[in-house]
Amino acid sequence: MVFTGQEAYAVCLKTDNKAIGAIELKLNGSTDMTDRDDECELGYWLGKPFWGREIIPEAVNAILHHAFDEIAMRKVWCGYYDGNYKSKRVQEKCGFRYQWTTKDLDVPLMNEKRTGHVNCLTIEEWRAGRD
Repeated sequence: MVFTGQEAYAVCLKTDNKAIGAIELKLNGSTDMTDRDDECELGYWLGKPFWGREIIPEAVNAILHHAFDEIAMRKVWCGYYDGNYKSKRVQEKCGFRYQWTTKDLDVPLMNEKRTGHVNCLTIEEWRAGRD
């Protein structure tokens, strides 16, 4: 049930087009971060051997262009779990701003509870950051 929506894409190496991760814009109805049609949630995953190569920030910037310029989103939400500092850093690099923290958040796929942090990026912030 992860990375299966209509806006889910493979993250591939440019050298051989090998899939090494995934990225998705979860639209209204498939996210609990918003109930608006002009907002969505961003999720991403990258295989551990490829961490630290700036691959995900590049993919996030590409999908943000798609979100804001091609499918008319006004705001993109994104979150990370406590301790996932690489994901936090990706979101900071890409212009997301902190919104809130939720403790004891159910994570059914992992069968555990975690602390989750939520960030967002508006179309205005995104455009201002590109200047």
